[in-house]
Amino acid sequence: MEHLARAPSPRSQVYYLTAKGMHFKITVTLRASRVERWIRAIKKDFLDATPIQCVGLDCEFTNPREGNQRATILQLPVATENLVFQICWANEVSQVLKDFLQDKTIRFCGVAIGKDVEMLSSYGIDITFVFDLQKIIPNPTKIPF
Repeated sequence: MEHLARAPSPRSQVYYLTAKGMHFKITVTLRASRVERWIRAIKKDFLDATPIQCVGLDCEFTNPREGNQRATILQLPVATENLVFQICWANEVSQVLKDFLQDKTIRFCGVAIGKDVEMLSSYGIDITFVFDLQKIIPNPTKIPF
């Protein structure tokens, strides 16, 4: 059997996406230091300049049939910036990320966000200011009777 040498996958990668005239920057990482730089940048470039600070939040989970389910991916979008943190393979979960997610001046919004918050608690993350958009905004596809 022949073994092929493979280059190790990068620990961080930045992608630029343009769709329908909109430009997005997606940072994919499993490095805590890259997450910290992303947080500092979006605070400076976006959040500090707005009276209402709002950050999207979503998680992806391991397969519940394979045992103990946990969060694997943490996604945080702000304006055109997006962080995809591969939290379960990360070298660490930094205190900067924990403090950011516990900041009571920032509203974290998502759909069915309760499970996301629950799964992140195993990493020592306690998000207190969350909004479940599914409970706040009525489903526009529902037919009123």
